[in-house]
Amino acid sequence: MFEPATDDDLTAIREHVQRFKLDGEHLAAGQFIVAREGGKVVAFGRVKPYGGGVYELGTVGVLEPFRGQGWGDRVVRELIRRFPTPEVWITTDLTAYFERFGFRKVEDGVPAALTDKLKRICGTLRQGVVAMVLRRDLTGSTFS
Repeated sequence: MFEPATDDDLTAIREHVQRFKLDGEHLAAGQFIVAREGGKVVAFGRVKPYGGGVYELGTVGVLEPFRGQGWGDRVVRELIRRFPTPEVWITTDLTAYFERFGFRKVEDGVPAALTDKLKRICGTLRQGVVAMVLRRDLTGSTFS
């Protein structure tokens, strides 16, 4: 169902990222997974590396005609499954949505790279962006 994004996919992803007001910093095809229907990308998401062992789940998007069909949930679950560390970090203004997956809002202990991102992002792309974490090592959260 999911496959790595290609360089050709990245052109479309960039357009959707801008239109959806998502994190467009340092986009690279190798960071993304995509879901296709009829050969067309219908949903995407990424694991964004920051260095020093810090990664962020983010830039999840679903094209409008495919919303409300569970694509967003499937992308998030697949990214969590593929995440390279036990702590899955996100920065988001959609806290209730991500709490359904086991994410919790965090104020202390947020990696410096994400704290820096919050300072850059808050008030520019979206209002009310916070850091959240899912600790797979504590919750045992895995999704099928």
